[in-house]
Amino acid sequence: MNYAVVLAGGAGSRFWPVSRESIPKQFLAIYSDRTLIEETIQRISPLIKKKNIYIATNRIHSRKIKDCLKAFDIPRGNFFFEPAGRNTLAPIAFFSAKIKGIHPQAVIAVMPSDHFIKNNRKYLRSLSRAIHLAQKGFIVTIGIRPSRPETGYGYIKAKIGTGAKARGFFKVDKFIEKPTLAKAKKLVSDKNYFWNSGTFIFRADVMLEEIRKFSPVVYKAIMKMHSPKDINRLWRRLPSVSIDYAVMEKTGKAVLLPCDYGWLDLGHWKAMEELLRKDKEGNIFIGGKCIDVGSRSSLVWSDNRLVATIGLNNMIVVDTEDALLVCSKDKAQDVKKVVQLLKAKKLKKYI
Repeated sequence: MNYAVVLAGGAGSRFWPVSRESIPKQFLAIYSDRTLIEETIQRISPLIKKKNIYIATNRIHSRKIKDCLKAFDIPRGNFFFEPAGRNTLAPIAFFSAKIKGIHPQAVIAVMPSDHFIKNNRKYLRSLSRAIHLAQKGFIVTIGIRPSRPETGYGYIKAKIGTGAKARGFFKVDKFIEKPTLAKAKKLVSDKNYFWNSGTFIFRADVMLEEIRKFSPVVYKAIMKMHSPKDINRLWRRLPSVSIDYAVMEKTGKAVLLPCDYGWLDLGHWKAMEELLRKDKEGNIFIGGKCIDVGSRSSLVWSDNRLVATIGLNNMIVVDTEDALLVCSKDKAQDVKKVVQLLKAKKLKKYI
């Protein structure tokens, strides 16, 4: 039996000021009339039954996510509202235990809620292949061949040796955190490195055993969560750590499946230029109230007000009701620093 766990707890701080803590980017309709999380559920529906799709998000989004996904008829008990954000290990451990109790050898596909996939047919074929590998006891991660030196993504080094290519997947050597630009340029030129898509496929029993082995504190706490009261009592004691660091870097069961289905992590504003149509000068204008004179290679987002731009070059302008962002494209990753600064200054109304 196949299951999916969609992680929807991120804050999307690099998409500020459109993405806020109250409405993070997974609840925004960015490239279609559906929100990013709706697109994610729709994408996997041909392969995984609605009753087998589980959602993890922060407790503050409980009403919003139920309203957003009402049309999908996902059972009420499939939503897990985390008392506090604890990165990816904790929710993956929680759902692995929950689903193992339903089906001991269930295969779970864990995925983010805010990615863009260009070719859904290729995506579903890749996911089916990953499920087949997971059934054999592998913990599969989806790797994307880098097309540019990207500092906003994590990387995975695969062991590409004799005979590995014929199998169609590789053993994982190591995970690399988001690199500097200089390091990213080196990684892109090396055929052993892939972008980390944040998608993992595994058998519930296999993952639980690896968590027990490498993160015993988390394992013991999760296994004691039998009621909402237990969750409230134990959840905040869990470490905030990623599944990559806690398990994937240490297990001998990790394999990388290279895929090419037009993947894009909508993690920051510059990513939009790969997604939306540009004018003849390379500009992207979002919203109906933008006028421009002589700008090039720039992105302008207008919520309501008229935004007039003149002579911009390689810039990002995002205008919302209460905040305005202006930055050069090469600093798009630094938008999260603005959010950190707002927190430090206790300007909560803008976060």
